[in-house]
Amino acid sequence: MHVNVSAAMIVNSAGEIFCVLRGRSRFASTAYKWEFPGGKIEPGETPAQAAVREIREELGCRIIPIADGPVVDHSYPEFSITLHGILCTLERGETPVLREHIRAQWIRADALWQLDFAAADRPLLLWLKERTFGALLKTRIFGRTPYFLDSCASTNDELLRLAETGAPEGTLIVSEQQTAGRGRLGRSWLSEPGQGLLFSLLARPALPAEVAATLPLVAGLAITQTLRGMGFEAGLKWPNDVLIEDRKVCGILCEAQTSSRGIEGIVIGVGLNTGAVPETVAHRAIGLPSMPDRLNILATFCEAFEALYTRWSTSGLAALREELNRLDCKRGRPITVRPGSGERQGIARGIRDDGALLLETERGVEALICGEIAQWD
Repeated sequence: MHVNVSAAMIVNSAGEIFCVLRGRSRFASTAYKWEFPGGKIEPGETPAQAAVREIREELGCRIIPIADGPVVDHSYPEFSITLHGILCTLERGETPVLREHIRAQWIRADALWQLDFAAADRPLLLWLKERTFGALLKTRIFGRTPYFLDSCASTNDELLRLAETGAPEGTLIVSEQQTAGRGRLGRSWLSEPGQGLLFSLLARPALPAEVAATLPLVAGLAITQTLRGMGFEAGLKWPNDVLIEDRKVCGILCEAQTSSRGIEGIVIGVGLNTGAVPETVAHRAIGLPSMPDRLNILATFCEAFEALYTRWSTSGLAALREELNRLDCKRGRPITVRPGSGERQGIARGIRDDGALLLETERGVEALICGEIAQWD
């Protein structure tokens, strides 16, 4: 048996989605759904048009269709379903009227994961995220080709595969969960589902390898600016971390797509703790309070990154020196650095134009091209 299902999804002026909670288990739906055949289709109507008409009658309010959503096929042993989505908005001043046994709530797209949706609804939810994110985005390139996933092993791996097939600069992969996330030096990146902003962004800079190697600092600076613009006291820690209260709130991992011609692209992987962090790392990691809207953070980051990337692409890291020095949270402080083997101790004196950390020791100021700050006072 094959069933056509139409889902009429309603958004308000704040970008929130009208979610209906049904049954004893209160499983959620992005809106009312009608099955065809079985629902009433007037002559000449499509299933989507019938869904809009019936939702007007059911909710006692006027709605306006604004976009066609995805059409997704689901196959089960006994039957198959084709799900049609259509996005609508309320006319000004209209309010849905619900029957007594039905509950509903308005919820932002970023928080849809909190509700218990049926598997058939997942494509609609991801599409709503992409659409909501697109409405927030103010960039020309970065984030303009987005892919939102429920789960993946690693957003970097997903984007590297797309990069190999010619994905354009600015392509974005976002996942609610990573099962094999990683950081620098082969470390694992731990995050609970829904508690982080996990994404990868594709850059294709036409720059020498030594300049391209400083891209993690550009991304870190963009994250720091984004968080500070939202009221968080964030600081950049060389070479690829962002801290709040001296604990890690964000890590960055850049990986290159290479060929015989050299670097073809760079995938910038970002893991930002927006909610609770695992208890095992709470002594050195921190999340953002009050679970801010992750889609808004992501759109703001893309805008900040694009502006910095444009300057960096033209003039290298020297063009960002003032911002780097101002937001370097270790500058002027005693630190211990592990530059590969052994340790160096001294006072952090900022970041050089080539991305090297300047460390003042008893022997003078040293420039460390690679390594990590392992300890600070």
